[in-house]
This record gives sequence, C-alpha cells and structure tokens, in this order.
Amino acid sequence: MKKLLLAATVATLAMNAAQAAPTLYGKLSVTLDNIDNNGFKDESVTKVNSNASRIGVKGEEKLTDKLSAVYLAEWQVNTDGDGTDLGMRNRYIGIKSDGIATLKVGRFDSYFKTAAGSNQDIFNDHNELDMTAVLVGEDRLNNVIGFETDKKLLGGLAFNIMFQQGEESSAADSASKGKEGSRDGFGDGVSTSLTYENKDIGLAAAVAGNFGVASKYNAYSLSGIYTDAVRVTGSLDLTPAGVDGLVFGALWQTAQPTDDTVSTTDGTTVTSYKGLQEDAYGVTAAYKIPSTPIKLKAEYISATTESNGRDDRKQDMYGVGADYQINKQARFYGVVGQQKRDWLAKNDTKTVIGLGMEYNF
Repeated sequence: MKKLLLAATVATLAMNAAQAAPTLYGKLSVTLDNIDNNGFKDESVTKVNSNASRIGVKGEEKLTDKLSAVYLAEWQVNTDGDGTDLGMRNRYIGIKSDGIATLKVGRFDSYFKTAAGSNQDIFNDHNELDMTAVLVGEDRLNNVIGFETDKKLLGGLAFNIMFQQGEESSAADSASKGKEGSRDGFGDGVSTSLTYENKDIGLAAAVAGNFGVASKYNAYSLSGIYTDAVRVTGSLDLTPAGVDGLVFGALWQTAQPTDDTVSTTDGTTVTSYKGLQEDAYGVTAAYKIPSTPIKLKAEYISATTESNGRDDRKQDMYGVGADYQINKQARFYGVVGQQKRDWLAKNDTKTVIGLGMEYNF
C-alpha cells in the first residue's frame, strides 16, 4: 500500500512539474550582407548581421477550468558577436479567459505595430530591409496594460487596446517632444487595433491607431516624438481562389505629433518642426511555388515627411528575396534591396545584397 501511495505521489508531482514547465523558444538569423553606400556614405562594407535574433521563455498555466496565467520574457541575442546580448524585447504576465480575452501587463509590441502582419512586413527583422527604417509606429512600449479579445469570439474579428503609463513627474512638460503637459496618469499613451481574419476567403485586414505614443520620424532623425497615427493594412491569399501560394499585402498610414510643438535645441539655437507629418504606404507580394520549398517575395514602401518651411522628404524602400524552406524550423534565404532618400545631394541610395540562414526553435 505504501509503495502504491508513493508511486501515485511521484506520478502526480511529475505531471504537475510537466504542466508548469515553461517553453524555451528562440530564433537565430544571420546574414552575410554586402552594403553599398553604407549609412548613406561613400563607403562599401561586407557585414555579418544578426537580424533581431532572440531567445525567450513563455508559458500558460491553468488556474481554473476557464482561466489561465500567461507569461513571456524575451531577450535579443547578437549571433554575430557585436553589441551587448540580452537586450529587452517583449515581456509580460497576464490572465487569459479561454475563448474570450487576455489581459497582459509589461512591455510588448504596440497594437499599431502588430496590425502590420507577416504579409505586409515580409522582410521583418532584416537589418537593412525591415520597414522600421522608414515608417513611424514600429514601437515596443514600456509600462503597458493590454487587453486582447480572442479571434474566435466574434468569428475572426478581434479588438485590442493598450494603455501606457508615462510615469513622469507632475512638473514635467514634453512640449518639445509633441505632448504638452505631464505624462503622469493612466493611459498617457494608447495603442489600439481592430483586426479581421477569414481563412476561407484568404482575407486579413486591420485598422489601428496610436494616441500619444512616442515614435521616430526617420527623415529628420527625431525620436521619442509623442504621436497620433492611423494605420490600415490588408492582405489577400489567392489560394482559395485557385491560385496556390500567391499572397498580396498592402499598408497605408498617416502620423503627426499629438501637439504641434516639436522642436530641438542645440545650445541656444531652437529648431521648430511645426507642421510635422508623415504619410506612407506599402505594397508586397509573395509566391510560394507549389510542390517546392521556394518562396519568392517583393516589397515597396514609400514615406513622405513634411514640415513647415521645408521641402518634403521622401524615403523609398525596395526589396526582393527568395526563401528556401528546409523544414518548419530552418530556411536559407537571399535578399536584394535598396533604400533611397531624395533629400541627399549624393550617396542617396543604399544597396544591400545578402545571403542568410534562419533557425527557429
């Protein structure tokens, strides 16, 4: 009897331990890139790049029949050895109600950012072709509370909203960064999205908004600018229509400071950016060649930034690539791309040619 009781106890402990164990996951992505006009300067360089490689732990633990605790902690790792490892990426803890919604607290991608899925950001994480280099709104936010409804709840329609706490002193004023007054309350920044997915017809779409969220305007190298923005995205997979493997994607967005007060100071010189605004769009295409491991990809993204008293600044990004999918975890890939800045008098086009490998675990 004692032996039977001991065996049952050991089995129960083993089951509980297995249930509580987190999942270790990650992605290592390395390319050998040849870059002409690196940094928009008259120089060419060959680099080994670690393209947002990462490692993390995540898990979901049942609390009741309907409620689960969820958690995730993720760090950047530099596979090429450059920089410092274990930079902060997404991390959160939260409560999930099965089939209804999830409440998360921590630091993670804004819903404005995630509204652009893999069919719009098809070169995501590549050092030279990620659309972060061109577009406002590709932000990961600190000190946030996020609420996400389950896609199954409303037949593919989902609502997401995130509240960011500024955690500033009540005496602070961020007028030069586009937000008058202090960010010392609940929901100083808000990021929200409404998404829809219908796999039967191959359609995915989203509309997203940022309100008072710090973002970067690449054309003027302005970062941390509190911004209001709207983004609309969509993709259409033509497989249900009989064209296997062909997917088109599109994105449009507009962004401007929450308050039209952006300025910079260099010693005694104050430079105003009244009227700052960025309008952008992008189109993508991907074709998975049937019965092969090969996928062809192409993108074009264009952003125009304006400011009173200045000529508009336009940035264009072009890219084509090919993936060779070895299995679910590993792929080889190649890319050719350019980024062009029309306000530069010379060296206005940066070109990259790269070959790489990615492994997911």
